[in-house]
Amino acid sequence: MSQYFAAPLQLNPALAGISYGPRVTLNYRNEWPGLGSGFNGGYTTYMAGYDMHIDAIHAGVGALFTGDQIAAGLYGTYKASLIYSQQIKINRHMAIKIGIEGTYIHSEIKWNQLLWSDMINPLTGFYNDVNVPNPTSEPNPQSTSTNTGDMSAGVVFFTENIYVGFAVNNMLMHRQNFTTDASVLTPLNFVAHFGGNWNVKHPKSQWYNIWVSPNVLLVNQGNFYQAEATFLTGVSFMYFGLGYRNVINNSDAVIGYLGVKKGKFRIGYSYDYTISQLANKTGGTHELSFTFNWTGDDNSLNPKKNKGYVPCPDILNF
Repeated sequence: MSQYFAAPLQLNPALAGISYGPRVTLNYRNEWPGLGSGFNGGYTTYMAGYDMHIDAIHAGVGALFTGDQIAAGLYGTYKASLIYSQQIKINRHMAIKIGIEGTYIHSEIKWNQLLWSDMINPLTGFYNDVNVPNPTSEPNPQSTSTNTGDMSAGVVFFTENIYVGFAVNNMLMHRQNFTTDASVLTPLNFVAHFGGNWNVKHPKSQWYNIWVSPNVLLVNQGNFYQAEATFLTGVSFMYFGLGYRNVINNSDAVIGYLGVKKGKFRIGYSYDYTISQLANKTGGTHELSFTFNWTGDDNSLNPKKNKGYVPCPDILNF
C-alpha cells in the first residue's frame, strides 16, 4: 500500500495493538485502472483490520482480511489473518513488540472468462457472429480454486519519536498452482520500515498541532526490490505529503498524500503518478484509508490512563 502507515497490520504483525485501541482500519487501493476495462480493470485491493492492546497480558491482538483482485475479479486472492504481538517494555520511554500471524489463503480464477490466442478469428476476433466465444484447445485445470495457509512474523522497536521495524511474510512458502503439472513456491517476503514523528512548536505560531514525519519502506521478494520514501506534514487537523517509490532498476511513481486526522478519526487519500516507461498507460493509482480508534491518540507504551504518559510516534497511531 502507498499509505502503508495507514495499513499497520498488513505492514508488520508486530504493530497489532500499538495504538492501544480498539482500532478499526479500512483500506482500498485501485492500481493501474487504465490497463483494463472499467474502473477496477487493473489491480484492486480491499482490506479491513481490527486490533487492540490488552494491558493484562501486555500484548496486542488483531484480525485482518485482505482481498486482491486482478481485472475486475478475473483472478482473486483472499486472506484472513489472526495476529498476536507481545510487548516488552524497556522503560517508560521505549519498548519492543514481537508479532506473529497465521493466515488462511483462498485463491480462485474465472477460467471460463479467459481469452487465449487460439480463440482469435481474423474476421470476428475472440467472438463469433452470435457473440459466443470461439473454442480453445487450452486444457482446463484440475481446479479453479486453491486453499492454503501461511505465517508471518515481525518485530518493531519504538520510542516517543522514532521506530524501526522488520517483518518476514510467506514463511511457509505455500504453493501457487491450479494444476498438479506445475507448481510455483511463493518466495519469502522481507519488509523493513523505519521513521519518526516530531511536533513542531513555535510560540508565535497561530497554528497548533504541527508535526512532521519522515518514513522509509524497503521490500524484497524473490528478485523484486522496492524502496519507498515518504514525508508527511500535519497542520491542525489536516495532513499532506509526498512520496517516491523506486524498484531499483527504475523509478516507479511519485505519490501525493492528503488527509484529515482529528481525534478518533483518520481519513486519507493518495495518488500514485507513474513515472516509469508505463507513464500515460496505467491511469495511476488511487488509494483510500479510514481509521477509527476508540482511544484517540493513546498508545500501548503508556496509555493516558497510566501515570507518566509518554506517546509513541503519532504515525504509528494512524
